[in-house]
Amino acid sequence: MKPEKFILLILFALTILFTNCRNEKSEEVGDLVFHSLIAEKDTIAPGETVKIKAIATGTTLKYFWTATLGDILGSGAEVIYAASPCSASKNRITCRIESGSRSETKTVDIVVYE
Repeated sequence: MKPEKFILLILFALTILFTNCRNEKSEEVGDLVFHSLIAEKDTIAPGETVKIKAIATGTTLKYFWTATLGDILGSGAEVIYAASPCSASKNRITCRIESGSRSETKTVDIVVYE
């Protein structure tokens, strides 16, 4: 094989190799970081409400909220917790966030005084 053809063959092979190799970082569905769960106030009276916000990053985030007593109003990253008249105590609000096959959970306590 002539040296010119050999060099062209090598250059062709390297071109194909580097064209097909991509050095990209793609975010997969399921990348999830649950940074914090924040309540505007941590103590309220029965019948009062407080805004609670979940701060997270990722793709296709789904939020699931629960409360030991009282009601969760709304959905998504920001909800309202409404203390019922009979919920005087420390109430735990839980937010579980799912993204793809990953999930993370955080809680915040709201004291409802009499």
